[in-house]
Amino acid sequence: MTGRWPGLRRHPDGGLTVRLDGVDAPETHYLAGGGLGVLRQPPPWPDRAATALLEFLGFRTVGRHSDERVVAAVPAAVAGAIALRRVDKYGRAVAFAFRGRFRSGSSHRFALTPAVVRSSANWHLLERGLAYPVFYQDMPEPLLHLLAQTAHQARAAGLGLWPHDCSHDGFVLASLDALQREALLWPKLFRRLVDHVSGNGGQLSLAAFSAYLEGEVGPVRLWQAGCDAAFAALVSVEGACVRLLVPPEALAFAED
Repeated sequence: MTGRWPGLRRHPDGGLTVRLDGVDAPETHYLAGGGLGVLRQPPPWPDRAATALLEFLGFRTVGRHSDERVVAAVPAAVAGAIALRRVDKYGRAVAFAFRGRFRSGSSHRFALTPAVVRSSANWHLLERGLAYPVFYQDMPEPLLHLLAQTAHQARAAGLGLWPHDCSHDGFVLASLDALQREALLWPKLFRRLVDHVSGNGGQLSLAAFSAYLEGEVGPVRLWQAGCDAAFAALVSVEGACVRLLVPPEALAFAED
């Protein structure tokens, strides 16, 4: 596999780190710089997403270390498969994950059709409103449409985390504690806020946040409209209030 997928990093035990394609669950442990340490998003949503993923794959009980690493599980192993689409800059497999025995034929290659994706853990989390969508520009358009529609329907039905989401109504950054305990944000926005504060010496001022986004994220594609826009222009900053102006499924990012 490493020969076919340059840059794919294996752990000493031969395992891989998998990043679920098209979804972004609330952060259980985001390592911030600038002395801020490890931050997490408001409970119970990070843990619900993690639990739902493991239960979908077939694990009944999971034990975790204090740093959120899984250290024990019942059963100890389950059958499953991943469909790897690409490798990100951190060497992670960007993939769709499936439970059970997955037959792909002798070539180990198959089409990721919407019907196949509907059987994935990725779709399962979006369909139940337990994870946010996040798309990149290399995703095939049929999958963009499927996953965007799935996320939209979950939000319209008020499933899972969506009734608690503050991304579109706006959030006043009064403290990092509030960001971890009260304001549930699109994780993409949460991470950029944390990185900005850490790079600002822990200061909460958002006076330069738009400029930070301009430099760090740059243009994104409004894929349904077929045009590009600066990500900074799609995030309203008024004083200490931050608000995402478009649904997250409307955007497709360049790889970051």
